[in-house]
Amino acid sequence: MDFKKFIVIPVFIAILASAFIVLDQLISPYMPIEGNKGFGWVTFQAWALYFLAGGTVKGGLRTFLGYVIGILSAILIIKLAGVLGSTGFWAVPLAVLVMVIPMCSMEKANALIDFVPGIFVSSAVIFAFGQIYGNSTTFTSSAITILVYCAIAMILGWATVTLRVIYEKSVANSK
Repeated sequence: MDFKKFIVIPVFIAILASAFIVLDQLISPYMPIEGNKGFGWVTFQAWALYFLAGGTVKGGLRTFLGYVIGILSAILIIKLAGVLGSTGFWAVPLAVLVMVIPMCSMEKANALIDFVPGIFVSSAVIFAFGQIYGNSTTFTSSAITILVYCAIAMILGWATVTLRVIYEKSVANSK
């Protein structure tokens, strides 16, 4: 496909991304974290992971479930670090040492829950929420927000692939 025909695809993706930003600006004030400035960055990460997971509905489900597992893993790291608080400096490193083993071991789990990149990215997002929003968020409000924006990303990923396939078929049929 020459560039003149190809450029339609990036333009379409840009339109999807722009429409999502409008959606984010409309819904973020209603998310359970006060004073936020939107969560587009969460969706853009998850949207990219949709493609890393294969760009399919199954890949989207794997990504979403990876986000669930990653959120739970990060919460367990934070809780375990609290339990290990008497070790001072070593509390978080020890909690990470313990939890990264099962997180990485998910690679050998059922094919729907083996998407380790999603697990690690969503764990990082939970930690980022704690740093960005501090006492304005809870584990529950963070998890709800992250999963809503991850679900939006899965829809955007599906739409990207579906519309690209339709467009590429129409280009191929017009020859």
